[in-house]
This record gives sequence, C-alpha cells and structure tokens, in this order.
Amino acid sequence: MAADRTVKRKRKGSGSTGQGGELLLRQRTDPRSERRFEPKASLSLGLTLLGMSVAALLAGAAVYGQWFRAEEAGPHPVAPYLFVGAVLLGGAAGLFGQWSLKPIRVGDAGVGLENGPTEIERIGWHEVTGLLLSDDTLTVQGSGTAIAIPLRTHLPAASRVLAEVRRRIPARATDIKEGALPPPDDAAGEQRPLEPPQVAGLRCKATDKLIAFEADARLCGRCGELYHKDGVPPRCTTCSAPLS
Repeated sequence: MAADRTVKRKRKGSGSTGQGGELLLRQRTDPRSERRFEPKASLSLGLTLLGMSVAALLAGAAVYGQWFRAEEAGPHPVAPYLFVGAVLLGGAAGLFGQWSLKPIRVGDAGVGLENGPTEIERIGWHEVTGLLLSDDTLTVQGSGTAIAIPLRTHLPAASRVLAEVRRRIPARATDIKEGALPPPDDAAGEQRPLEPPQVAGLRCKATDKLIAFEADARLCGRCGELYHKDGVPPRCTTCSAPLS
C-alpha cells in the first residue's frame, strides 16, 4: 500500500498577484503606504525672507527718524523715503515672494499635497488625467484639480511621482521623455502607513453597483480603482492590470 501523502491546500488570498509578488487586487484593509517628502529650502524663499527683513528695518528707521529723534533735531529728511522703500519692498515680497513650501506625499493613495497636519489634497492614480513636465514644475492633472510640484524644492518627490506613473498608469506619461528626471532615490522620503480608504457609498467602476458595505470593496493594486467584489473585471478598466 502506498504511503499516505500530506495534501497542501492553497491558502485563499484577497486577490491576484503580478510579477514580483505585486498584489493586483486588494481588499480595503490590506496594508498600504506612502512616502512623505519635505521641501528643500530654495533661493526664492531666502530672498523673500531677506526682503521682508530689510523692509522691517527700513520701516523701523523711518519711524525713528520721523518721530523719535531729539526735539531740537526734528524729523530726518530721509524718513519719508525710508517709509516708501519699506512699503514697496514689503509689498513686492508679499505679492511675488515664495512663502509656503508644502510637503508632498507619494504612494498607494496617489499624489498628495499636505496643506496642514490633517488636511491633505490628493489625486488618486486612477484619477490622473495627465502629467505635464516643464523646466521647473511637474504638474499632476486630475478631474477639476491639479497638483504642481516645483522641481527646485521637490525634485525627489517629482522623480518618485514620474516613476510611479510609468509603473501604474504608463499611458499618462507617454509625452515625457525617458530620463527627463533622475531616477527616484529609494532612501528619499519618510515611509508612512496609510489608513484604509473610506469607500462606503461609492460605486463600482465596472458595474456602477453601490458599495453599501466596506467589506464588499475591492481595489486595484496598481491604480487604486474601486470595484464591488461581485463585479471585478478580468482587467482593471483604468490601468489594465490583471485582476483575476
């Protein structure tokens, strides 16, 4: 009699996997992550701060020369000109200067602009309609919104965005030449986990079926497109990733 053999059963997973073990169909609770890129201080910001500092010094000197000199000396004749210089320089710095440098987030949830500690403006990969590269900016276009990434202060983030677009939704980057930006640095950016997305009340991309329960949601592992578990197509309708 032949010896009994142990039968190994294949563990049931949440979806299909691609080359390199990439999870192409995800459940809502599957782990996701992103990188947070802090802006690099630029010359424009330094000049803005310098301009405002000089304007403040001019205003202080004008106030002193106009009202705080000795009574016998009277107001200094240059004081009004110092006032005018302070106003012009301060106004120019306020209107044309660079003030806010916001962190950029890049990961499974798409591209995010950090407007505050709890306020992040995001464009999901499946929402990207175009990618534009100019001499100083990489712009991620979405439906009715856009995120501009300045290359001077956020070159690592821009490189990461371009590389992710080429991998996830390559049709959106066909107008950008290879080598237009340096390859992404795997050591750049702070790795952070992502909370599960809020999907209840949204609709399946393939069937338009309402997702009433979050457990019924399935996500494309490449572009993040949303599907109902009973309506997952063989391939993602947005990025063509094989889902089953």
